[in-house]
Amino acid sequence: MKKRSVSLLLALVLSAVSLPAMAGKQDPMVVPAYERVESTNGIPPSAARIKAAIIHAGKTRGWAVTDSEPGRVTLRYAPRTHEVVVAVRYDANGFKIEYVSSREMNYEVKRDAPWIHGNYNRWIRNLALDIQNSPVFHQQDGVDAAADAAPVATP
Repeated sequence: MKKRSVSLLLALVLSAVSLPAMAGKQDPMVVPAYERVESTNGIPPSAARIKAAIIHAGKTRGWAVTDSEPGRVTLRYAPRTHEVVVAVRYDANGFKIEYVSSREMNYEVKRDAPWIHGNYNRWIRNLALDIQNSPVFHQQDGVDAAADAAPVATP
């Protein structure tokens, strides 16, 4: 009986110690800087092209457009039980990705700095790279119509 009690106590201690590890890892949240979009193939960037690139990159990575207004596109990404909402502010020269909200991503502020599940930083980095490398910047005409015609998902 004594051996069983020791085994049970050891199991309880090990499970209590492992709870923080099971809760999900946290990393300092990377807050992306404003990113300038450079001209490619002699086609100058424009607000319409950058908006179209944001929407194209988001859809390619599985993000849904939840709101769109001049200068701002709101995107939602919800793999499995996680959810992230970001606002991508843009102008004729570039864009900036801003955190709006999340669910099941362990977001919290520690010592005046935001921390979040490590996947968030990777998802945002990939989204920014895809915006920068979007094929939209290589299209000659029709970008304005494509960006304006993009459907907006309702929550």
